[in-house]
Amino acid sequence: MGYSVLIGLAILWGVTALVVNPIVNAQFKQRMWQEGIDPESQATMSEEDHRYWRGVYTKIYILWDVIILGACGFLFGFFTGMWLIGLSFSPMGWPGMIAFIGLSFLGASLHGG
Repeated sequence: MGYSVLIGLAILWGVTALVVNPIVNAQFKQRMWQEGIDPESQATMSEEDHRYWRGVYTKIYILWDVIILGACGFLFGFFTGMWLIGLSFSPMGWPGMIAFIGLSFLGASLHGG
């Protein structure tokens, strides 16, 4: 079990930092650009606008986090037969972490056929 936790943490944090965050940031910037908001106009936004855009960022993050980490967990479990455990310190990261863990169990159970 110890290896499941260590490998799971490494994959979870590595994929989040190297794959999820860049995709989310790019899509969020594109969404803001489409709405006509540039970095200069962000400084003059009201608190209500900031709250709205934080909500948009959170939704984009959770969507991509669940998709990418779920796929990683499933593929790892399916190809190795090993389930993974991970940990997220961010509330936004919990749905992706749960998908990662759950789908690694599913993949591991399908490994043996």
